[in-house]
Amino acid sequence: MERREFLETLGLGAAFVLTTNCFQACTKSGGAVDFTLDLTQTANAALKTKGGYLVTNGTVVALDTTGKYVAATLTCSHEGRLGIFFNTSNQFQCSVHGALYSESGAGLNQNGSGGLTIYAADLSSDGKSLRVHGG
Repeated sequence: MERREFLETLGLGAAFVLTTNCFQACTKSGGAVDFTLDLTQTANAALKTKGGYLVTNGTVVALDTTGKYVAATLTCSHEGRLGIFFNTSNQFQCSVHGALYSESGAGLNQNGSGGLTIYAADLSSDGKSLRVHGG
């Protein structure tokens, strides 16, 4: 059997298997989360400074330069790698391939075109805790 004949016998099933990874890598990724951060703890001190961020529970939580709390999945939609951080331009960025995302999760370049899962970040009325939830 020649190569061409062999490939024809594989049919659509093989094509689906071979393209599944691409489809998975090109979509948003990030599961549901629901946790609360105590902003009085030293471990969460980065969230007291505008532009500061921390990585916890599979998420990136940040205080943007305007004073708004934002949160996103740590998993980049470009290739499913754990590399998202918050940059000084109020964007989520992947350290692996440079994908860029807005605070709303919209892709800002080709590598970020799959979007990013964004979570709600709600500050308590006393300002001492931050609940991150959604997905």
